[in-house]
Amino acid sequence: MEPTGDFMDTSASAWSRAFPDVDLLDYGIVIRIIRAGRLMGASLDRIAEDHGFGVRGDFEVLAALRRSHPDGLRPQDLADRVMISAPGMTGRLDRLEQAGLIVRMPHPGDRRSTLISITALGLQLADKTFQSMIDETGRLLDGLPDPRRRRLTQELRELLVHLGDCP
Repeated sequence: MEPTGDFMDTSASAWSRAFPDVDLLDYGIVIRIIRAGRLMGASLDRIAEDHGFGVRGDFEVLAALRRSHPDGLRPQDLADRVMISAPGMTGRLDRLEQAGLIVRMPHPGDRRSTLISITALGLQLADKTFQSMIDETGRLLDGLPDPRRRRLTQELRELLVHLGDCP
């Protein structure tokens, strides 16, 4: 027998006993998004590990460089794209450089800055890992028919724009 509810249904039931007059709709949406993100993130973490990344964040940096190829990115621009701090970015760049996946070069237009570029080895690994992640995300969402996926995409896009997640 398949479950008829999720964690939030159980949690909402308990909260409703303690706070019977509180509408839990919005809280439930946020908690469900967080839990879905954690579950899906854990699955993508495993894919990154399978491809030799210690953490998925290292792949995310490599992927951002792959998307910017061949132009490269400044470290701060890279940090902004993957939503991590500059000190966190330094450690990731050190690991990726030691693995031969990226190179740091003086920025041609700004002597105070560096430009990070992906190497041929990095391109190959990024592409292979990305394909595995595409396969995994398809598996994660295979229970939702295409029209529902498209509707969910639009609704999540609207939410993220509302929250300020714009380029």
